[in-house]
Amino acid sequence: MRTFQEIKENYRFNDQDIETLKGLLPVVEPHVEGIVSDFYSLLLGIPDTAKFLQDATKLAWLREMHQKWLRALFQGPYDEVYFHRLQRIGHAHVRIGLSAHFVYVGMNLIRRHLTQIIETEADPRQREGALRAVAKILDLNLDIIARTYHEEELRRVFLSQKLDSLLIRFSQRFTFGLNILLVVGLLGLSLGAVGLVVQDVAHIIRGNLAQGLVGAMGSVLILWVVIELLDMEIDRLQGGAFKLQLFVGLALVAFIRKVLVASLASHDLWTEGLYLAGILVCGMIFWLVSRAEAGKK
Repeated sequence: MRTFQEIKENYRFNDQDIETLKGLLPVVEPHVEGIVSDFYSLLLGIPDTAKFLQDATKLAWLREMHQKWLRALFQGPYDEVYFHRLQRIGHAHVRIGLSAHFVYVGMNLIRRHLTQIIETEADPRQREGALRAVAKILDLNLDIIARTYHEEELRRVFLSQKLDSLLIRFSQRFTFGLNILLVVGLLGLSLGAVGLVVQDVAHIIRGNLAQGLVGAMGSVLILWVVIELLDMEIDRLQGGAFKLQLFVGLALVAFIRKVLVASLASHDLWTEGLYLAGILVCGMIFWLVSRAEAGKK
């Protein structure tokens, strides 16, 4: 935040301008009440600003404060007290939710009034310097009042960005944790699939050849799918792409294993047909997804 002294120096607001403004006070004073009256007539005619001026007591107080501010343009002193008074004006506008747009609109009206007064009533020899000094003090006031809006917007954006960043970092870490948990789960499933294979091999060793071979084929298919899922998840954690075909393949393997297991039991042709239809549909989907994903490479 710039100091008031820096702001005045940047506007080249010097002692000569101060003397010029003080000399204009007798010229402007008779018009103060009329300027303020026109100012509030303008605001009362705009729905977005009229809603802040419905209380008659508050409106009378605002008119009085506005007249004091207008006289202070030509009275000073232009010190830190003056600076903080302008900041309070800006904060008051922000607090009630008045758009900065209407600050510029109001300042434009006051600028036009003061320019007209100087051009018609000020000493012609001092007119140029008077217009320059008035332009400086109005721009200086507008700068400080409007700066309050900009600082409030920056503060809100900063807080929003900080919160967004915090949520994003938390979400990323939480998601990474879930992915690690998924890898651990897939490892557990792979061990379970190995157990199924061992169990089926045990059936073969015990002489139950048909059940052991068919069961082992289904268990190996499950183990293959789990391994593929585990490889895909590890690859995705390292930046790889998501592979939808593996999930379709999982459904396909589940149907194939169901048919293999069902072949050991007695089922009617309708049930067998449903299983085969499921394999056909999953096979078609697997083929279409595989082609689509191959086309993206």
